[in-house]
Amino acid sequence: MSDLNARLQDDYAILQGKQKTAAIRAASIRRLQRLLAPHLPTPCSRALDLGAGQGELVEALHQLGCAAATGVELSASQVELARAHGCKAVRQGDGLEALQAQADQSLDLIVCFDVFEHLTHAVCAAWFAEIQRALRPGGRLIGHVPNGLSPFCGSVYWGDLTHLWCPVPESIQVFCRASGLQWIGAYENIGASAGLKGRIRALAWRGVRTVLAAASTVETGRNTFRFPLSRTFLFAADR
Repeated sequence: MSDLNARLQDDYAILQGKQKTAAIRAASIRRLQRLLAPHLPTPCSRALDLGAGQGELVEALHQLGCAAATGVELSASQVELARAHGCKAVRQGDGLEALQAQADQSLDLIVCFDVFEHLTHAVCAAWFAEIQRALRPGGRLIGHVPNGLSPFCGSVYWGDLTHLWCPVPESIQVFCRASGLQWIGAYENIGASAGLKGRIRALAWRGVRTVLAAASTVETGRNTFRFPLSRTFLFAADR
């Protein structure tokens, strides 16, 4: 591992400028709640967040009723920031090792936001296999990745030096099928708030995506209106 790669692993939050004020972090937790709420399985108590960052997603899960949600994060600086904000449910560790430590069919939910694009295809396959093993029947994987279909994904994908590939829904489906997970769907994420500004953005995005989907349909000769075109997308799959 090069010196830069080692520093990116340990000091990721600092080098990538990921530090957040309490207000920005609180807004992030509220946004994650809106994003996750429609996709949670029932029941949803035993949850594991892989690549938990500074703990916002774990706290969002707690507030949504996933009382036993915990997280694991590789970067020491991210864990330190999580603890500085009072989140004690995130520990430092390797995601694959954390999965391997889970008993068979022991989890209701596994979430993995903005992590798969950092892993090689072989490592992704290993993660998906362990995710399938650790989820109970009817348990769910909810993931979030950059969207290679979006004309705006460059700032997300190329803005992080640790990214190795840029997923699209079809490539994530391959990992799901290979591991035995049942694909549910891919969903757009434009980060809109619940207020007036968010509603205006959502309405404007409908117009923008209609133009983008029409252009893609003309270029490819197939209907692409159903594909997510935001620069990142959420996906869900069941065991």
